Amino acid sequence: MLEFAVWSLSILAGIAILVLAGDRLSDKIIEVARRAGVSPLIISIVLVSFSTTLPEITTSALASYQGVNGIALGNALGSIFANIALILGLASLIKPLKADSPAYENSLAMLASLVFLMVLSIDGTLSRLDGFLLLLAYAAYLRWLLKKHARNGADWEPVDGVGIIDYALLIILGLFLVGGAGMVVFGGKNIAQALGVSDFVVGATVVAVGTSLPEMTNAIYGAIRERGNISVGNIIGANIINALVVLGIASLIRPLQTGASVLTVILVLFVMVPMIASLRKTGGIGRRVGAYFLALYALYLALLFYGVEL
Repeated sequence: MLEFAVWSLSILAGIAILVLAGDRLSDKIIEVARRAGVSPLIISIVLVSFSTTLPEITTSALASYQGVNGIALGNALGSIFANIALILGLASLIKPLKADSPAYENSLAMLASLVFLMVLSIDGTLSRLDGFLLLLAYAAYLRWLLKKHARNGADWEPVDGVGIIDYALLIILGLFLVGGAGMVVFGGKNIAQALGVSDFVVGATVVAVGTSLPEMTNAIYGAIRERGNISVGNIIGANIINALVVLGIASLIRPLQTGASVLTVILVLFVMVPMIASLRKTGGIGRRVGAYFLALYALYLALLFYGVEL
């Protein structure tokens, strides 16, 4: 019992470190980028999206390095599912979300990233070559996105120089992220073994929801402030990164077995397709669709509770 409490505390403390250090690191990255003269377009499209997924990137990469395949895979896929079913579900119940047309266009890229991931996983493994292809696909997506919005890249001059202290802080905060991820992986792996469940189940639920807290904060804030573009846009960007970057990096480190994730991917499609349809038809996500998302997430948890291998 004491060991179980230690493992649970390790997960909770690790998630807290990931969220707090990730939030501070994201602010510092953007600050340094501005001071170094990086374009506002690059900051908004690349750095902000990456910042909210730093916990997922770090946790899955470390889990892969340590050979905990289930947490590496479950964290990424579980985050994609939780981002839509749980987070957008909650946000749209608070207030129906409205989004501009670019949200629909990028949601198609989100679906394409998942389909590409499924194609690469059809043999039951994400190899190092597959990981490279996933990262290449994300680079192609960024190139398309930057080219499409190139007209927004106004002249941008450095505000101030970047000193050694700034880079030192980036390294220190990065080390905190690695430490937090290590605590999450340690606790998740041992709890899975103690309860007799797979690493994937722990990764797809507790770890995935924990590392998705930055996205949840942004989405709920956007709903309350009636800024649906914040809620929807951040989720779309985070999901593309989860599919292409998080799993790309993890499988580059160590090939991942994907056989246990089939039903989870199907459930992801069951929320992703209605989300895209709603964005196209209504330009947003209403309470009815949000209620459907939450019901599907509740079903997901029930299946896990009754021991269905997802």
